[in-house]
Parts: sequence; C-alpha cells; structure tokens
Amino acid sequence: MIIVLKHGIEQQQISSLNTWLSDKGLKVFPIYGAEKTVLGLVGDTSHLSIDEVSMHEAVEKVLKVQEPYKKANRKFHPENSIINVGNVKVGAKEMVIIAGPCSVESEEQITEIAFQVKNFGATMLRGGAFKPRTSPYAFQGLRTEGLMLLKRAGNTAGLPIVSEITNPAYLEVFDEYVDLIQVGARNMQNFELLKELGRIKKPVLLKRGFANTLEELLMACEYIMNEGNQNVILCERGIRTHETFTRNTLDLSAVPALKRMSHLPVLVDPSHGSGLSWMVEPLSKAAIAAGADGLVIEVHNNPIRALSDGPQSITPSEFSNIMPKLREYALLEGRYISIPHTVAYAGTPGSFANEAAEKLYPTYTLTGLERFEDVFDAILSGKIEIGVVPVSNTLAGEVEEVQALLQNDKIEVIDRIKLPIIQMLVATEGTELSSVRKIYSHEKAIQQCEAFLATMPDCKIIPYSTTSAAASAIAALNDKYSAAIASKTAAKLNRLVILKESIQDSDENYTEFVVIKKK
Repeated sequence: MIIVLKHGIEQQQISSLNTWLSDKGLKVFPIYGAEKTVLGLVGDTSHLSIDEVSMHEAVEKVLKVQEPYKKANRKFHPENSIINVGNVKVGAKEMVIIAGPCSVESEEQITEIAFQVKNFGATMLRGGAFKPRTSPYAFQGLRTEGLMLLKRAGNTAGLPIVSEITNPAYLEVFDEYVDLIQVGARNMQNFELLKELGRIKKPVLLKRGFANTLEELLMACEYIMNEGNQNVILCERGIRTHETFTRNTLDLSAVPALKRMSHLPVLVDPSHGSGLSWMVEPLSKAAIAAGADGLVIEVHNNPIRALSDGPQSITPSEFSNIMPKLREYALLEGRYISIPHTVAYAGTPGSFANEAAEKLYPTYTLTGLERFEDVFDAILSGKIEIGVVPVSNTLAGEVEEVQALLQNDKIEVIDRIKLPIIQMLVATEGTELSSVRKIYSHEKAIQQCEAFLATMPDCKIIPYSTTSAAASAIAALNDKYSAAIASKTAAKLNRLVILKESIQDSDENYTEFVVIKKK
C-alpha cells in the first residue's frame, strides 16, 4: 500500500499517522520527493481499508500495490533512486562505465588496466577474484589475494572497485575491500546470500539470471531491500534463448521495462550479453539508447591469453576507441560521459594512424573515425581536441585528400611523427595463400605492395577505407578466399593469422603523420 501525503502538512501529523500504522503491525518507509512525500507500507495490509486510511487528515490519496515486489516498485518510490558508490553516483545524469578484466590475474595486469580504463573514461574498476565457473577445472580466481590486488589498483588509479561474491562466508572480506558487491547471474536466487547482503549498507549490483523473468529479478532485489539495504543496482546481462550464435541474448527491452517497473538504476553488460568482443560497441550504443544508466564492459590487455572470458573482452585500445562514440550517444539521451582528453585518427584500433596516435598520446582517449574528413569535422565541431592523420608515404607519395583538407585556415599543425610501415597479408585461420582470390586494403597500402601483388595475378584487389577496417572486414567475412593488407596489430586484434610478412616493396617504407587541432 502507498500513501501520498498532503502538501504542507506538519511533522506532528505525519508522526501521528506513522504511529497509527505501526500499531497495526506495518513497517512504514517514508520517501521524500521534491514535491510529494510518500509513505510505503510493508506487511499484511489486508485488514486495512483504503477508506479507513483516507480519513486521516494528513492523507491525500491511497494506492494499492498489486505487484509482489514492494520496495523496488516504482509506485513505492516514484522518483529515480541514485546509489552512491564511493564518489560515483549511479543513476544520475552522468553515465557509469564499469570496466576491467573478467579475472584479476596479477598485480601488474590489474594495475595496468586500471590506469588505462581510468584515462579513457571509466568510472569504476571491475575484476573477478572468486570466479563461479561452469567447469571445476577452469580458473577459479585468486580469491582474497585477488580482492586485495584489485583494491590496491583501484586506490592507485582513483576508481571504486566492483567484484562478484559467490558465498556468504566471504561477506566480511568483501565488506572490507569491495565498493560495489556484484551478485552474478548464477546467484541471483541465492536467497541466503541476498539476505546477508541486505544486512550491510554496501551497494549491491544484482545481475539478472539467464533464465529469470524481470519480476523474479525484482523479487530477488526485494530480499536485499527487505533486510534494510536499499542500495541496489540492477543489471541486464543477457538471457538464454534458442539462439546459439551469441553466448547469450541481450534483452535490451528489459531496460525500459525495469525503468517503468522500478525506481532503481539499471546497467547493461554487453560483454556477457553477446560473448563476442566485436559486438560490445553496437550493443553499448543500443543500451544507452534504451535508457541504461551505465555499462559493464570487460577489458583485458591481452584477450587471447586471458584466463577467463577472453573472446568477449576488448583491449584497452578498443575501449579507448568506443568511449568517445558512446559519449555522443549519451548526449542524445540527455546524459553525459566524462572523458579527460580525446584524440581522433582515421581507422580503427590496429591501424598505423592508431599506432602513431598511441606513441604521441599514450594516456589520452583515442578514437578511430572512418574517413580523414571525419577527423577534421570532429575537430572543427569541438567533439575532439586533437587529430592524427597521414600526409605522405615514401613509396606511395602524398595523401592528396589530407593535403587538401589541411588548406582549411581554421586548422593548424602542431606536431609530426614518422613511422616505419610493415605491411602483412592477413586472413582467417586455416586460409592458404594459394586459395586467396580477394585482397582488401586502403589504396595507399595497395600502392606500397605492388611488387608482391604482381605475384598474385588471379586476385581481385578491393580498395577499403583503412587497413584496419579491411582486417575487420576479413574477420567478419570468415571465408578461406579473402585476405587483407594490414598491420601485425590489426591481425592480432581481429584474431587473424599472417599469411605473408613484410610485403611492402621496400624496407625503407615510412609514413609521416601530422598532429592537427583547431586554431
């Protein structure tokens, strides 16, 4: 039952009503809004009629709550809840970005990632120490040592930490070290664990089980809140369906539904939602558009060697690349994502322009844009501070398009860098060099490899926007007849193999990049 109080009533009248309700065996939870004060009643209200309550001088109206969940109910708490995790406000206008590896593997690993994700705009650091795994033979985490390493890395980088609890026996150590305690999908209905979490004040991130309804999620939330802990954050992380292409099916309809059903903040985990690293960016954009209050993204400095969930983890470079794009989506929804400094380059992670930008600005957030023109437009519009673009190559000559764009008198060149360019022929695993019939790459890269391409006269050469985008296209095609000319880094990021190394016409192959900004 919900009681809406009249505007401007005195505290004495509210106290009188509270006493009367408490005497009837009900728990009263006041919610103070900007315009209205609401009393939420928990307990057996079957003996209490709406007319009886309405007769009290402090009452404006009375509403019955039909749903079984009460404290998580939007009717119980009409205004959005904002949950404080350290110095981060979850559910406020600024979106929350939780980033880090699936598992804490070493102090060096978690510290390096902590600083990287912090520089690129993350607001919290995640990492698993007690890992619930399907197989008993899989890596189970570093346990208490892992929590201590995670906490140390978070403190050093200035980020609150998030980690998953699996057993009530670990509650004391989690209460000491962890800022936001995560309850994973497998433990969503571990009711004894939920009740124990309800008896402390530490914020809880409650993930939806992979076979549970939204009502069951909110009922699990009710177990925590009914014990006194109101600091709960919901998380959609994908559910199990008949589809097998992805690890899970990310149910983005859950976001607006939960927002209507509940007042609690809602986050989305696009990494577990698909199990595929290349889906993290589009699903993150979609989650923001659906109204999510934040994202949980798995970031690992070497996903191929990750001890758990490598296929769904993105690299720090890829995380850096998508953050400025997510910021634009957040602005469309009236939200914002804070990013310290941003540098744009033409291409995607793994491009030579990306390599140049990383050498010049290792602590800045780097984002790849599709075309040279896009980099200039982003700088002129104020979306990006600095741009890195190629101007010439020793084998292919000047980049005419960039030279023309540099004639704009509102742009100035502030720095230069020259990089050696080593081109590779890359393809999906299992592809034979003799079977390749199509080769994708940027036209300048194609010009740098004319001698090698002359040895493959049966191949169709297909110009592409950038070398790194060509590598991504080959990974998406996943056939045994296509290859790309790209860097070794692009091959690694796209899980491609190198069919032929150093295919450029000369070892003296250099590209000069310039750094540009708005005057």
